[in-house]
Amino acid sequence: MRRLIATLLVLTPSICSAQTSATGAIDDVRRDARVHLGPLYFTPGVLLKELGVDGNVFNAAGERKSDFTFTVAPKVDAWVPVARRFLLRATSETDLVWYAHYRSERSINPQVSGRAEAYAHRLTLFAEDAYVNTRQRPNYEIDIRSRHVDNTGVAGAELRVTPKFSVEVSGHQERTRYDADAVFDGTSLQRTLNQDTTGVRGVVRHRLTPLTTLAVRYERLRDEFPFSHNRDSRSYRVMPGVEFKPRALIKGTAYVGYRQFTPTDLASLPKFNGLVAQLGLSYTMLGATTFGVSYRRDLTYSYEELQPFFIANGLGGSLRRAIGGRFDVLLSVDRYTYDYQDLLAALPNVSSVPLPARTDTTWNYGSSLGYRLGSNGRVGLGASYWKRESTTVQFRHYDNLRFGTTVTYGF
Repeated sequence: MRRLIATLLVLTPSICSAQTSATGAIDDVRRDARVHLGPLYFTPGVLLKELGVDGNVFNAAGERKSDFTFTVAPKVDAWVPVARRFLLRATSETDLVWYAHYRSERSINPQVSGRAEAYAHRLTLFAEDAYVNTRQRPNYEIDIRSRHVDNTGVAGAELRVTPKFSVEVSGHQERTRYDADAVFDGTSLQRTLNQDTTGVRGVVRHRLTPLTTLAVRYERLRDEFPFSHNRDSRSYRVMPGVEFKPRALIKGTAYVGYRQFTPTDLASLPKFNGLVAQLGLSYTMLGATTFGVSYRRDLTYSYEELQPFFIANGLGGSLRRAIGGRFDVLLSVDRYTYDYQDLLAALPNVSSVPLPARTDTTWNYGSSLGYRLGSNGRVGLGASYWKRESTTVQFRHYDNLRFGTTVTYGF
């Protein structure tokens, strides 16, 4: 799903260009897939995401409840290439979450995604769909585990104008639905967070070097809430950035730009105009020490009726050090701040008393000692400590120590 189509030789005759376009992606599949059966290529795997103790199962500010838990996720990636003109990709994964004592926290969370690509001369047509049905927490704001379904569809085209310059245009539709009985802090999550988003996106890319690409992304969005129309909005983002391929000295992507958010009901919701960012970069020194940094900033809708959205800032850093042949140590720290924005006009039957400025801050410290299993697996033993504080809401304060084992293994 995440492999990019190889750089295209578009100055050659058009039929050759079409073949070259397909060759990079299809050759990657044939080289990397673990199993080949007829036209089907696939790679199975299993992740033991957690096996250990959750020290605060419900993120409670008062008395904590601890429990033994594990999460195992079987996964398969599959590809079907057709005559070097078409490639179908699919991924299926299911998180199986188990708690020894608190049965209410157990869940089965399937997710499926697929992408089809068709190659024609200098043009690549694509369509993809993703489905997630989960009880996991959507972010660091909501503490209950509540069932919700997310579905995303995308369709578009990429035109390779020159060997180094390409233009991509796509449309997408996203849908989020919570169960009717999902209630947190006295608020129905269905009422405040059921959401439909439609939008269009354009990306212009220029390959500066074989490993570095400059890009500009433009996205226009329309958000609609079937049970809370006062949250409806229109917005756009403009984000220039840079993309580094895995073989580059610095790996990852970095986009920083501007978003304008305009509510449909200007009397209810405040506007937002400001910085947004999506950044994830890593650097490996002397083949043994990897430094990583991430930063995310954007607007996110809240479950709170009187504080309908917050500005989310997430900053993280990590250090991985290889020890000997197969062992490594991983250290990380992340900080998330949610700056809440107040409703401008009171809702019916809801108090209109002005609220004090609110910021919630969550820290996460992690460490892990790992052992690599071949080229596709890792066993880790570690711990993570979580702490959240709020400037105004006392029940939001909590801390939690989780420790245990994780295993990633591809067959």
